Amino acid sequence: MSKLGKKLFIIFLILVIFSLLLVGIFINFSIGERFDNFINLQREENISELAEMIGENFNNNNFSSIRSLVENFSRTNRIPIWVEDSKGEFIYFPAQNNQMFNMMRRMGMNNESRMHHMNMMRQLPDDFPGQNKEKDIIVDGEKVLTLHWKEVSGENQLDSELYSYFKNNIYRAIIFSAFFVTILIIGLSFILSKKITSPLIKVKNAALAVAQGNYQQNIEGKGDDELAELIDAFNLMSRKLHKLEKIRKESTSDLAHELRTPLTTIKGYLEAIEDGKMEADQETIKEMQEESQRMTILIEKLNEFANAQNKIFNLTEEKVNLNTIIKKVIKQHHNFLNKKNIKLKLKLDANLYIKGDKDSLFQIFNNIIENAIKYNVVNGKIEVESSADQEKLTIAIRDSGVGISDKDLPYIFERFYRADKSRNSSNQGTGIGLAVVKELMDAHQGKIVVENEAGGTVFKLIFPAA
Repeated sequence: MSKLGKKLFIIFLILVIFSLLLVGIFINFSIGERFDNFINLQREENISELAEMIGENFNNNNFSSIRSLVENFSRTNRIPIWVEDSKGEFIYFPAQNNQMFNMMRRMGMNNESRMHHMNMMRQLPDDFPGQNKEKDIIVDGEKVLTLHWKEVSGENQLDSELYSYFKNNIYRAIIFSAFFVTILIIGLSFILSKKITSPLIKVKNAALAVAQGNYQQNIEGKGDDELAELIDAFNLMSRKLHKLEKIRKESTSDLAHELRTPLTTIKGYLEAIEDGKMEADQETIKEMQEESQRMTILIEKLNEFANAQNKIFNLTEEKVNLNTIIKKVIKQHHNFLNKKNIKLKLKLDANLYIKGDKDSLFQIFNNIIENAIKYNVVNGKIEVESSADQEKLTIAIRDSGVGISDKDLPYIFERFYRADKSRNSSNQGTGIGLAVVKELMDAHQGKIVVENEAGGTVFKLIFPAA
C-alpha cells in the first residue's frame, strides 16, 4: 500500500473508532433514562389495570376483601404499593411491612401493640427517593381508595436485576456491532484507499517521466469525479508539453534560419566586394539594407515580446476608451486596406472604457488588425464589433481571410509558432505577434479566444468591465 493509502486507511479507521466511541458514550448515558421511561410507562399501565380490578371487587369500604389482590400484584410485578383510604390514612404498605405485621400477630401481640410497632417501622412514599405517583379508585362516583407507588429513577432503581440484565445485553450488542463494523470498515477502507491512490500513483509516475523529458504520457481514467478530471488535465498537459517541445525545437531552428539567411546574404555580398567580384553599387547596398532590416524586425519583435512579459508586473492603468485606440490603428493601416481593397465595418458602442495601459492596448489591436489585413484576401472584408455586460467587455474582430486550421488553433499564441510557414515567410511573419498579444491580454486580466468561422477567422478580445 502507498504512503497516501496508509494515511487514508488510518484516517478512516480512526474516524470509525471515534464514531463508535461517541455512540457508546451516548448510549451509556441515555440507556438508564430510556429504561426508566419504559419501566415507568409499563408500571403505570399495570397499576391502571389493578385499579380497575379493585374498583370492580370493592364492597362496602372493606379493603380486607381485596388485600390479597394488591399483595399478589405487588409481589408478582415487584412494585411497592401504598394504599390510602378516603380519609387520607394509609391502610396498606409494601410487602415487607405487611409480612412484619403478620409475624407479630403470630407472636401473640395484640392489634394495638402491633400498630404501635408498625407505625414506628412503616415508611411512607415520601420517605423514599424518586417521584411519587398515585392512582385514584372511583366507585359510584366517589373516591374510595388511592394507590401510591414510586417512579423508577437512577436514584431509586428498584428493578436493579432487570436493569442490569437489560444493560448488559445492550452492551453486548454494542460491542458485537462495534467489532463487526470495525472489521467491515477495515476491509472497505483498504479497498477504498487503494482505489483512490491507484490513479494518483499513475499520475505521479507519469509526472516523473515528464520531468525526465518523456512527454508522451497518457493515463487511462474512468468516471467523472475530480480524479478523472485530474487525469484528463494531466493528459492534456502532457500533449501540450509534447507539442510545445516540438515547437521549441522548431522555433529554435526557425530563429536560427531567420537570422542565418540575412547574415549569410550580407556576408556573401561583402566577400564578393572584397574579392572584387562585385561592386558596392547602389543596388548591392540596397539589398544588404533589406537583409539588415529583416534582422532588425525580428529583433524588435523579440524585444516586444520581452516588454509584453514585463507588463504583467509593471502595467500602468488608466481609464482608456477603446474606440479611440481602434480608430487610431485603422488610420495607420488605411493605405494597406486600400491596397487590398478590403472593406472595414465598425459596429462599436459609443463608450468602450476599460482600465489599462494605453500603449499596450494599442499594440494588441494593432497586431490583430494587422494580421486580419495581412492574411485577408483581395476585396475581402473586416468587421470589428463590440458587446458588453456587467462583468466583461468583448471586442470581436472578424476577417474573410484564409483561416487557421483546427490543429494549429491551440498553439498560435506560442512564440515562434507559425501555422503556415510558407505563408508567413512570404508575409515576413516572425511568429511572435500573437504571442505578444497573449502576454499583454494576460497583463490586463483579459482573455483572447480565436475561432474559425465560415469564410474567415474571428478573434475575441475579452476585458474585465471597468
